[in-house]
Amino acid sequence: MRAGTGKTDITPRGCVWMDGMIRSHPSLGVHDSLFARALVLGNGREDARPFVLVSVDVCVLDEETTRAVREGAEVRTGIPARQIIVAATHTHSGPAAVGIFTPREPAFVQDLTASLVALIEEAARDLKPARIGAASGREETISHYRRLLADDGHVVMNWEPYPPERIVGPLGIADSEVGVVKVVSDEDGAGMIGMLFNHAGHPNILSGDNYLLSADYPGLAARILERERGGVALFLNGAQGSVDIDGLRHRDWEGLDRAGRALALRASEAMDAAAPSASASIRGDSASYAIPGRSITEQERRWAEGILAETGGAVRPMSDGIGDDYKALFYRRVRERGPRDIPVEQVCLALGDCALLSFPGEMYTEIGRRIKGLSPFARTYIVGLANGYIGYLPTREAIEKGGYAEDTRWVDAAAEEIVVAQSLALLRKVHAAATEEGAGQ
Repeated sequence: MRAGTGKTDITPRGCVWMDGMIRSHPSLGVHDSLFARALVLGNGREDARPFVLVSVDVCVLDEETTRAVREGAEVRTGIPARQIIVAATHTHSGPAAVGIFTPREPAFVQDLTASLVALIEEAARDLKPARIGAASGREETISHYRRLLADDGHVVMNWEPYPPERIVGPLGIADSEVGVVKVVSDEDGAGMIGMLFNHAGHPNILSGDNYLLSADYPGLAARILERERGGVALFLNGAQGSVDIDGLRHRDWEGLDRAGRALALRASEAMDAAAPSASASIRGDSASYAIPGRSITEQERRWAEGILAETGGAVRPMSDGIGDDYKALFYRRVRERGPRDIPVEQVCLALGDCALLSFPGEMYTEIGRRIKGLSPFARTYIVGLANGYIGYLPTREAIEKGGYAEDTRWVDAAAEEIVVAQSLALLRKVHAAATEEGAGQ
């Protein structure tokens, strides 16, 4: 096996609009630098085309941007674009690479695209003999299931002030797994080349009232791991669509420090349990398909037009969530776009008996847990917000009950079962190929 890494500072110059919250003005400064990190992994043969994983300290990246990066890297390195995963960490204090709630920053995106292509080229330039190991731990203090059931039957988000005595309880459970892939030098047997750490969470400890750029708690965790363990540490977010930080407490820099250190500690503990092997093979494949898009009902249309008649299309900044003003604009946008299929691409990378499965959006945690539970691999880690962004992927049951992400989704309720079936088919295909190759050796 061979491995190479790279890291580059992507902190924008000057003030920029920030993604993830409805803010009233651009950033005012930088609290901590933003980075992109790359890990290139290949089998030992010189003719083997490696796989690439890139972690980027932004909220989301659209398909157009990630395609430009992947295709540009293919031209520069020869690595097929279908074997490259470019994933956003989902910090809500990064520059607007897409512009979900605020104006997009095209100059930043242009610079970022060039930087990521150069980063992949750097990481692929000097592949070294390596060994790889995977392990899992648990972190249960950062992420909480954010959809709460009120005693009158409606859904309350965990950042909404609501009388505690009227909350029946959460409508699901968080995924506390911390997955780790450790890559060490095969030459000295101990030197750290790099690591991946995967956890499902929402890096929005800093609310929309924050105007300082920051990689939030995953960025701090990565910096701690690099300082204490060496190498390059890539954070890959999981199926985090229905989990969040505690929305009513510790929304400050001290809270960020606490969460970052907690995640770094659990990832480091899992690293200690990972036993690197030189014989672990790397295999992968990809799948492209379509899921049905959402249609706005006549009732939703009438409601939205009534709200828009009152607001004139203006949207009020909010520290968390959205108001009816934004929701009405979103409904009009979905209706004007019309019902259409949404393309989805997923990449599966198998590292021995550990699989990484990408998804271009915010998959609900219960969907991720279901896929992981049915996967043929001993360990399966969902890599969310990767190679594009199609928004939230809620369960059909959640859509029936309603809520924040259910209101702001692009996908139809039928999308859940299609994604689960396609994900499992891809995992089984890659697992079968690896099993057949192992039997033939």
